[in-house]
This record gives sequence, C-alpha cells and structure tokens, in this order.
Amino acid sequence: MSKRTQLNINIDDSLLKELKQLALSENLSLSVFIRNSLRNIVSGKRDEILSLKNQPFTEKHALNCSSFMKAVFQKMCLKKMFENDIDAFNKLLCHIKTSKQWNDIYTMRLKEVLLEVSATPFKAEELNDMTKNRECECPIYIGLKEWTGCVEYPTQDLICNLGGSLVLLIENQF
Repeated sequence: MSKRTQLNINIDDSLLKELKQLALSENLSLSVFIRNSLRNIVSGKRDEILSLKNQPFTEKHALNCSSFMKAVFQKMCLKKMFENDIDAFNKLLCHIKTSKQWNDIYTMRLKEVLLEVSATPFKAEELNDMTKNRECECPIYIGLKEWTGCVEYPTQDLICNLGGSLVLLIENQF
C-alpha cells in the first residue's frame, strides 16, 4: 500500500463551490476529483485541461484575471515600501508600458481596476483587445510578473482558471 500524504490549501469559496459541482457532475467525491485532476496535470495532460492558448478571454477569465491583478497589487503594497498606492501603481506601470500594444486608455483602466474599491473588473473584450485575442501575452501579466520578482509565477492560463486564489501560493516570493 502506498503512503498517503495530506495537503492543506486555502482557496476562495467560489472556487470550492465550482470544484464541488464539477466533482458531482462526474459522480466523484471532491477528494477523488481533486486527486484525479492533479494527476492529469502532472502526467502531462496539463495542456489538454488548462490550455487556452489562442482562445479569446471569456468573461469568467476576465473576472479571474482582474481578481488576481488586484490581489497581487494589494499584497505588494502591503509588503513593499511605497509612499502610497499611486507610487506603487507608477512603479508597476513602468514594467507594463514597455509593451508595444499598451496605450493611455489601458493605463487609465488599469488604474481604475487596481485603485478604486468599487471598480468594475476588466471585461473580456478589453483583455482581448489588449492581447489581440491572445495572440500576444498580456502586458499586465508580464508587468506584474516582473514587478513582483516572483520566480514561480503562475501561467496566464492558470490565472484565467483560478484567479485571485493563486496569490496565497506565491505571496511569500515577493
């Protein structure tokens, strides 16, 4: 009999509900569903399960990406020494503005999403425009990755699927 090990992770309520629904739809217990999913990812079926390459962002992906961006920004503001949130935003923007497809409209929208409490998350149409329907890597993704200095940064596809819940897994790296 193989040795079993327990893994405890923190995920947000909405993700847990989705996982439970998926498990039920496959007539599996949640733990069996999670183990099978992890095995599939590790065994090389990762692209089959998670790959969104060349597929446009959906509204759900845009919502997940927005929650991830905001959570990373807030954690960085807490952990790093910035004069204020505007200073942090400007330092982040230095990493994003190097992208050829970035423009002033995107800057204003990102500022709104990251700094305003009740801001509307990015829409799929906005992210698709910014990435030319995923032909180009998202400038915000690249900028956040460089700005945090995080070595084990999640892929864009993983962020689209899991959103802000991923920040708990990487926050100790920045």
